[in-house]
Amino acid sequence: MFKNIYKSAMLIYVIQMVLIVILVNNNFMRSLDIFQPKSEELFRLTIGILIFVLNLFSIFVLRELYRRFKEERQYLINSLKFRYIEEQNRIYRKNHHDIKNHLMVISALLKEKKYEEVEEYLSSYLDEIDKNVFNINTGVSEIDILLYSKLSNAKSKGVDVKFKCTAEIKCSQRHVLNLVSILGNLLDNAIEACEEMKHDKYIEVEIKEDPIDYIFRVKNKYDFEQKIPAETFFEEGFSTKGEEGRGEGLYIVKNITDKYNGTINLNTDEGYFDITVEIPKFSLEGDCN
Repeated sequence: MFKNIYKSAMLIYVIQMVLIVILVNNNFMRSLDIFQPKSEELFRLTIGILIFVLNLFSIFVLRELYRRFKEERQYLINSLKFRYIEEQNRIYRKNHHDIKNHLMVISALLKEKKYEEVEEYLSSYLDEIDKNVFNINTGVSEIDILLYSKLSNAKSKGVDVKFKCTAEIKCSQRHVLNLVSILGNLLDNAIEACEEMKHDKYIEVEIKEDPIDYIFRVKNKYDFEQKIPAETFFEEGFSTKGEEGRGEGLYIVKNITDKYNGTINLNTDEGYFDITVEIPKFSLEGDCN
C-alpha cells in the first residue's frame, strides 16, 4: 500500500510537470504566433485550474505518505518491544524454576542448622546473579531493549558477554531506528560468529563518547583463518561462507554510518573481529536525513 501511494505521488508530480511545460511552451509559442488555441485565455485558465487541483491533491497524498511512514516506524518499535517482552517472559520462567530449586536447598540447609553453608550458598548465588544481569542504561529506551534482548540471548547460548556503557546517548527520535539497525546488525554478526565456535565464545560490547562522537564497539572471537582485507567485509552480499543472501549486515551498517558522516574501523588480528563505529553527536541530535 505504501508503495502504491508513493507511485501516485510520483504520477501527480509528472503530470504537473507536463502541464507546466505545456503552459510555458504556450507562452513561448505565443511570441511566435504559432500553434495557438482558439481561446487562449480559456486554455491557460484550464491548465492553471488543473495544476491547482493537482497541487491540492498532492497535499493529501503527502499527508498520507507521512502518516504511513509514522505507522511503519511505530510498528517497528512495537515489534522491538514485543521481542523484549518475550525475552523477559522467557527469563522469568527460567528464573522462577531456578529460584524454587535454590530455595529448596536453602530450606534443607536451614533445617540442618548449617548457617555458614547457607551464607556461602547465598553469596555464591548473588554473585551468579550479578554476572548474568545486565544493567543497561544508554539514554535511549529502544536501544536498551535491543541490547538487553541480544546480550541475554547470547548468554543463553553459552557466550561469555562483557558489556560497558559510559555514555548517555542523546538521539533525536527520527534517528533511533537507524541506530538500532547499526547495533542490531553488529550484534547479530557477533552472536552468529560465536555460535559457530566450539569454545572461547566471547563478545565484548562498549558504548562510550568523546567531545565529538558517540563510539560503539563490538568485539568477538571468530575462527575464520583466511586473511581478508577489512574493506571486503563491507561489500554488498559478501560472506565468509560464500552463501547467497548473506553478508548484508555490515553493508547496511556502512551505508547508515556514511549517511551520518561517521567512520568505521575494523581489526581482525589475533582471532578477534573488532569493529568500532563512530558517529558525530550533532548528526544524531539534529535533523539530518
